[in-house]
Amino acid sequence: MVQGDLNTTSFLVLGLLASRDWSAYEIAEQVGRGVAEVWPRADRQRYNAPKRLLERGLVTARTENTGERRRRTVYSITESGRDALTEWLSTQSRPPALEFEGLIRVMFAEQGSIEDLRANLRNLREQASRTQQLFVSHAGRLHAPDGGTFPERLHLMTLANKFMIGHFDNMIEWADWALDETDCWPDTESPATTHAARSREILAATMTLARPAGSEPESLEGLRTPDEPIRAASSPSGSQED
Repeated sequence: MVQGDLNTTSFLVLGLLASRDWSAYEIAEQVGRGVAEVWPRADRQRYNAPKRLLERGLVTARTENTGERRRRTVYSITESGRDALTEWLSTQSRPPALEFEGLIRVMFAEQGSIEDLRANLRNLREQASRTQQLFVSHAGRLHAPDGGTFPERLHLMTLANKFMIGHFDNMIEWADWALDETDCWPDTESPATTHAARSREILAATMTLARPAGSEPESLEGLRTPDEPIRAASSPSGSQED
């Protein structure tokens, strides 16, 4: 089947419908439970995506009464929709992209004050901590005996949840480090020269941490332990859809 004008949000909705029927409101509610943090476009397209799928024959829609003079549209995935989802899962995904306004503010901070830079870093830390707690609460629901909303996906949601908690843990750790580094800066301009040696020291240490693309750990000692948090600096958002 040709994917045509379907985008990642379309397949996200198909994935939700693969487990059960949902109304447009319920689909939007599921997107708000952590999905928007992984794929922000889903939040903006959550109401149009089901209609696009309906036009393609990948879902069906029925109207149900929910009370006096109130009705709702409920969507169900079709066999063609399941086939399209299966085909999409067999294709290669695009590389992740990072949409991070706070980091742009850091990159051009010499145009502002040191107070603004450090306020930005504190704000980034607070935002990361708050969002991390969202995924901690998701982990609590997954850990429940019933396995959460999608018990048939418990093992897969666990993989994704560990990544997201580790991702925001990395951001918190970085913000704390950056606040320590900038604590002695008198402003945002002079450290370009007064702290040049320190900057090169940091860059040299950073380069030794980077693993060449496609490389594997040299031994079992290099493998991550089950309880070690994943360190990731990017999230799949901001890239242009098909």
